[in-house]
Amino acid sequence: MKTFKIVILLSIFAVVNVQARVKIDDLSLKDISAKTLDYVLNNQKQETSDIYLKGEWPTQIQSTLVPALVGVGRLFGKNEEATAFTTAAVINNLSRLYLNNLELQNEAPFNRIPEAIQNGINTFDRYRDGETYNFYPSRISNGVSVRRPINMSLAKIWHGFTNIPNDSDTTSAVLTSLFYNSQINQSDFKISTEALETMSKFVDNDRNPMFYNRSVGQKRTGAFMTWLMDEKDPAMPRGYFSKPEKGVRIPFNKNDVDCVVNANILSLLAMTESKNVAGQNEACGLLNNIIQKDQHAKCGIYYPNTFNLSYAVSVAAKSGLQCITEDSYSKMIKKILSSQTAEGSWTNIDNIWEDPTISTAFALYSLLNLPHNDSPELDRQIYSSLVYGTHYLLKTITEKNGLLYWSPDNFFTATAIARSLVMWRSKAYTNSIISAVLLSMHKKYPQFKAQNYLSLNFGENK
Repeated sequence: MKTFKIVILLSIFAVVNVQARVKIDDLSLKDISAKTLDYVLNNQKQETSDIYLKGEWPTQIQSTLVPALVGVGRLFGKNEEATAFTTAAVINNLSRLYLNNLELQNEAPFNRIPEAIQNGINTFDRYRDGETYNFYPSRISNGVSVRRPINMSLAKIWHGFTNIPNDSDTTSAVLTSLFYNSQINQSDFKISTEALETMSKFVDNDRNPMFYNRSVGQKRTGAFMTWLMDEKDPAMPRGYFSKPEKGVRIPFNKNDVDCVVNANILSLLAMTESKNVAGQNEACGLLNNIIQKDQHAKCGIYYPNTFNLSYAVSVAAKSGLQCITEDSYSKMIKKILSSQTAEGSWTNIDNIWEDPTISTAFALYSLLNLPHNDSPELDRQIYSSLVYGTHYLLKTITEKNGLLYWSPDNFFTATAIARSLVMWRSKAYTNSIISAVLLSMHKKYPQFKAQNYLSLNFGENK
């Protein structure tokens, strides 16, 4: 972080400017976290529709000019789409929020989380294929079951291209949700040997890297690949515009390695205590190497946010992952501290979309959860960074109909070629992370209310 002069102890108790934020000034961060959680829970679908099942969380897809002109998405407005990934990602955020704050389990709205999780879990069957999962639900095309978007504006030539195989990221996200549900709702779950063997079957060994991995020097890493299909499978259609009935196919016929996907898989393996899985050690090596080379901004093909890797690694660390080195943790923390802007936010540096809300949420969550060796100077820097980051979030909050929330930023994207061109957004995903951050800040500094953060006088504090 461009070091702030530490004036927080003086300014945190400064007289609040009541001209703005009158409605939240007297609230604690716990109160704001609860209202944000209400917003997340209310975003869950309460009825089944043509797109969603009851229990799913919606996704908005925003296309930019080039893909829209070739028939992918809408140029104006957003598409709604059902995906197992979004619902699982939100469930996982809510599960961590619940399990990390069990003392609140009988308080509203936290007491609504178990039922919301169960309702989300109930939607996964339509994405299941054997012991692994697909990003999209199945649908019938000319009498054949295919996987592709339900509602996204998509020219017919792309229907076959989007008939994708199961993937390791959706699979790990769903299996993580099932594991959390077993803890929260006492359901039966044990990760299957078949699921582990399937993910470990598709690792980055004897193959030429796809163009995006090659551009960042990732070649034969041995880490987990995204798509649970052999790119050399003779049954896979080679024509980009082959009809969907011809079968599933990896986009552009080439598998890939994504750093956040690998972090998500490692998190699942850690929490389920799955050991000696092929690709596990190599995935750890990949992440340590990426962190050492400061490739945060570009290593996520499907996660175009510079601070997503730190967030995913912090989640994995709390899940029990032990293979990330102390030096890697230290480098991640230093990167976060050095990247904070003068107004307290983080932006998606070295990527097209700035996405300050989710970037700030990722950074704050990481600082709160990444392991580090205590030292007075580092603790002081982290404290300063957390306080000013919280100031930024509270400054940008939206209040409507008694709820408090933030507009969603981009959290997922399409293929490497369309990276930053076709973007997925989720109100529930963005706000569930912020809710967790604010509650953690409340527990860490219970003496501070919203007004204490909002009254900060930046001046020359940078």
